[in-house]
Amino acid sequence: MQKLPTTRDLRGNVITFMDLPSPETVRWTANKKFIVVRAVRGNLISLEDALKRYHMTEREFLIWEQGLKDDGVTGLMVTRFQRRRRAKKEKEQP
Repeated sequence: MQKLPTTRDLRGNVITFMDLPSPETVRWTANKKFIVVRAVRGNLISLEDALKRYHMTEREFLIWEQGLKDDGVTGLMVTRFQRRRRAKKEKEQP
C-alpha cells in the first residue's frame, strides 16, 4: 500500500487539497503562503501546478520558500520581505 503525501499546518493538522487557498486568492496572508509552500514541499501539489493555480512565477514561490526557511512564518509577511530587500540593497551599495 502506497503512503499518501502528508504535510501539516501551523497547528499540526494534516493539510489536504481542500485546505489549499482558493485559486482566486487576492490577499496573501503569511498563513496562506505557508500552506502553499508546505503543500509543495510535502508533495500534496506539484510546484508546476501551484504556479498555474495561483498565477505566480517560480521566482515568487522561491522567495516565499526562502522567507519561510530563513525566518519561519514571520518571514512570509510583506514587511519582512521589504526589510530583506532594503538590507540587500544597502549591502550592495558602496
